[in-house]
This record gives sequence, C-alpha cells and structure tokens, in this order.
Amino acid sequence: MKEEKMKNTILTVVATLTMATAAYADQTVIAATPLISGEVSLDFAETANNNYGGTMGVDLDINAGSLATVALGFSAVDGGSVTLNNWTVGTEINGLGLAFGDDNGVMPGAEGEQTLASVAMTESLQVTAGAVSVAVGFTDWTTDISDVSNVQGAYTLGGAVAVTVAADYNLDTENTVLAAGIEGVDLGAVALNGVMTYDTDASVFGYESWTTVAGVTAYVNGDDTDVLQNIGGEYVYGFGGATLTAGANYDVDASDLTPTMGLTFAF
Repeated sequence: MKEEKMKNTILTVVATLTMATAAYADQTVIAATPLISGEVSLDFAETANNNYGGTMGVDLDINAGSLATVALGFSAVDGGSVTLNNWTVGTEINGLGLAFGDDNGVMPGAEGEQTLASVAMTESLQVTAGAVSVAVGFTDWTTDISDVSNVQGAYTLGGAVAVTVAADYNLDTENTVLAAGIEGVDLGAVALNGVMTYDTDASVFGYESWTTVAGVTAYVNGDDTDVLQNIGGEYVYGFGGATLTAGANYDVDASDLTPTMGLTFAF
C-alpha cells in the first residue's frame, strides 16, 4: 500500500509538470531542422588466450533541435542488424524541460566507473527546472505506465567548479544510492574531477577521480574497502578527418592490463 501511494504521488507530480509545460506550449509552433551525423569505427581489444580482435561498427545519430528535441542513436556491427541504441524526445518551454527516453538518468558519471555504485534506469521521464533535475524510471512503460521502478534527483551548483549532488531510490528493492560529483577543480597545471557514490544496502563508498591533459584522460578509482583498484587512461588524437583512441585499464588487484585501440571516421 505504501509503495502504491508513492507511485501515485510520483505520477501525479509528473502529470502536473507535464500539463504545465503543455499549457506554455499550447500556441507554440515548433520548427526544427534534422541533423544527421555518424561515424564508422574500428575497435581492437583483448580476446581469449591473450589474443586481440577487431570489430567494425557504424553509428548514426539523428538530432532535431530548437524548442523540440528528438535524438535517435542507431548502431550496427559487421554482419549484424541495425539497432536503436538510445532515444530521447522532449521540449523546453520557459526554462522547464521535459525529456522522455532511455538515456535520461541524472546521476553523475565518470570514466572507468568500475567501483561506482551501479544504478539501472531504462525508459524514464526527466523534468528539469534550472539547476534541479528529476527522472522517473518505468519498469516497462509499454505495458504499465504506473509501474515506477526508480526515482532520481540531482542538483547542480555551477561556477568555476561545478558541484552535483544526486540520489537514486529503487522502489522495488527500497535501496538508495547517493552520489556527489565535482568538476573543474583548478590545480594549476591540470583540472581535477571526481565522483563518489554510497550504496546504502551494500554500505560501500566508491570513488573515481580523473583529469585530462594534452588529449590524455587518466583516472584512478577504488572504494572504502580497497582504496586503489583501477588505474586507466585514454589518448584521443584527431587527424585528416579521423580520430585515433588508445587506452588501457590496469586492475591493481589482479595485476591485469587491458589495452584498447580504436579508429573512428566521422561523417
């Protein structure tokens, strides 16, 4: 009963915000010019028996901007079919933004993310007003729009250093994940970024810190039980319409180095 009341409350708030936005947009004529972009990628990574294998992939993005937003991300690999990886549709009127799709979570992210608390969110409705963002995730919106899986909220304080605090509450497991992110800490030669998460069920703090210098992004992460678990980085270099990426992750506990390399051609 408590969970049902919470679902109804969440849906009522979302419906109210949606109708408010619709009222603003009632007399608005939206015109948008679609923008199609894509890339062909060749990726190489370690396979079984210490061998290295390659994969050819194609990514195609379709974006329509202005007041309305439509973003579709398609991909395909050699010998496979074209799939829709992610999608978002939405609008923004008078500072109030609405976005529905499968890539609208508001938790801060990092580079490696091996030690941060994993939070799953499928299709969701995101509502943004200024520095505040709320996302309501659905278990299966195609069968029951009232079945809410989790709720996320975030507040970002901008400036020379951007600070974000966020939380995710899972209605099924009743687990809460807290997160805090900071970007742009000026250390003189470099700018430091970091994310920390706390999973209340697991009682584990996870962290990751990273910085970018001369095209190289390096990160380090761990948790409160094992402070140093992964050291990694990636180098990005553009030339002649192509982008070369080369990176590696070193698992400190397993003493395992995993290198990767990719070549991307954008169009």
